[in-house]
Amino acid sequence: MLLFKKILSFKGAGGLGDKRGATRYPAGAKIPLKAKVTLVGRDGEGHVLKSDDVRAMDWGGQIVNMSTTGISLRLHPAAMGERGENCRLKLELDHRLFELDGTIAHFWSGPQHATVGIAAKFPDAHAQKAFRQLVEPVAIGAGLEPVANVKQDVAGLKKEQYAGEDETILSIWRDESGRTIQHFELVTHGYHIRGSAQTPGLQIGNHADPRTRPTSPQIAELRQLFRLIVPNVAKAVPVEVRSFLEKFAE
Repeated sequence: MLLFKKILSFKGAGGLGDKRGATRYPAGAKIPLKAKVTLVGRDGEGHVLKSDDVRAMDWGGQIVNMSTTGISLRLHPAAMGERGENCRLKLELDHRLFELDGTIAHFWSGPQHATVGIAAKFPDAHAQKAFRQLVEPVAIGAGLEPVANVKQDVAGLKKEQYAGEDETILSIWRDESGRTIQHFELVTHGYHIRGSAQTPGLQIGNHADPRTRPTSPQIAELRQLFRLIVPNVAKAVPVEVRSFLEKFAE
């Protein structure tokens, strides 16, 4: 399942194996991506059942972090697993299901929850690309950090910026008091996504080549990408900025 067919092709320098590597990006609590993991069945004493036993269980989990090579989930404390065991990851978004085999990289059990780290096993480049597309909104949002000494460019407004990987830039313009946000612009993957307090909706354009307008399918996918980025925006970005962005992601 490819979430995006018109954007995020990862055909640039580095392709699917770029510098992101195994960097873990923390997922936001409101991430819309739902996750389950199928763990091997165990008896009441925690012993692994026979490989042909049908009692393997699906455990719903909260996504803790993602990387281009795997995922970490917070599970119910009754879940059990051990490093090296096989598992199956199931990710759902807007009723679309993505399934992938994996290996448990680590498993921790506590009184309140268990945590499992899963190393993904990609059968082919298509599956790797599909998973990478799910990771990308988390990486974009979680990677944003404040920029010092921002050049001001609009009279009467105060500009601040937050930079991420691969030339991602989030720009915010506030009024002269610095309290009220007026506009934002997110530049990522060669496109810009803009919003204003004065007008509803998003304005989307080709930032790399302003003379070329995105196609309707590209615009639809960029809206979806923005909706997935916003819940994962880093806490280094002020809460009022995150709240402002959320209004445009609804």
